[in-house]
Amino acid sequence: MSMNLEEKTWPQVEEYLKSKKSIIVPVGSTEQHGPTGLIGIDYLSAWEIARAVGAKTNTLVAPPLCFGMAVHHMAFPGTITLSPATYVQVITEIIQSLTQHGFEKITFINGHGGNIAPLTTAFCQAKQGRETCNLQLINWWHLPEVTAHEKTIYGDQNGFHATCGEISVTMFTHPEAYSKIPKMTFEPTKDRPHWPMAPFEFRQTFPDGRMGSNPALSSEEHGKVLFKLAVDSICQKLE
Repeated sequence: MSMNLEEKTWPQVEEYLKSKKSIIVPVGSTEQHGPTGLIGIDYLSAWEIARAVGAKTNTLVAPPLCFGMAVHHMAFPGTITLSPATYVQVITEIIQSLTQHGFEKITFINGHGGNIAPLTTAFCQAKQGRETCNLQLINWWHLPEVTAHEKTIYGDQNGFHATCGEISVTMFTHPEAYSKIPKMTFEPTKDRPHWPMAPFEFRQTFPDGRMGSNPALSSEEHGKVLFKLAVDSICQKLE
């Protein structure tokens, strides 16, 4: 049975809230992921993982927030960003909307590193006066089960952006999109000199958008395993 909020009616949500107060909100970004990674990787991975977790735990899943804090990627066409302040306000108002209806446990499954700081800031802002509101942030690529497996299959070539792991996950969930992307080989990238970086600094340092990754190692088979590891780990946390 689908647990997607957008496929429910308001009476169905009201009935759900009589017995369960939990909801999952997938968040990510719309940004460049190197020459072979989909622009939607961050929200697509979070959304697909969230949907699978929702189905397994009978937890409602909100539609994804497709745009994140991706200012540093704005030198690459296709990137769409929210400013940090705007992102904090958007997350705060999403939380306020859900808590007003009676949701008490909100789990954000995140697919983008740039969202972490503004998400935690929004949590602090949203919890003022809401002692019963339980907010949880899960960055799926930071899960120990995921990082351990990535280390095994990719060694030190997974990188920090346009990683082998995140590309592999969307190869598994969106194989048709990757069928149109040519195979490439990659040279090592520079080390990150400092952070944060302005858009022109980022592209100057990482001309093709990668940060330390070798996406040639990505595969649909790897993605299937990483996806399952993430889903199983998050289900355990929710239970």
